[in-house]
Amino acid sequence: MDDADLAQEREEALITAALSARQPRLKSPDGKCIWCKDEPVVSDTAFCSAECGEDYSRHTREMKQRINE
Repeated sequence: MDDADLAQEREEALITAALSARQPRLKSPDGKCIWCKDEPVVSDTAFCSAECGEDYSRHTREMKQRINE
């Protein structure tokens, strides 16, 4: 086994670890935006628009910061 094989194994291990640590993708239980709750979601998302997704992410991040203070 040479250096290239070792590097490839290390890269595969890092990718596998990163994918397993990834948070599951949000899904809408009823087909409506999980943030504004009014509009139907865009295919394969939980939000009706990028703006709602950004607002949800910002709100979630702020809530985590408040808990950690």
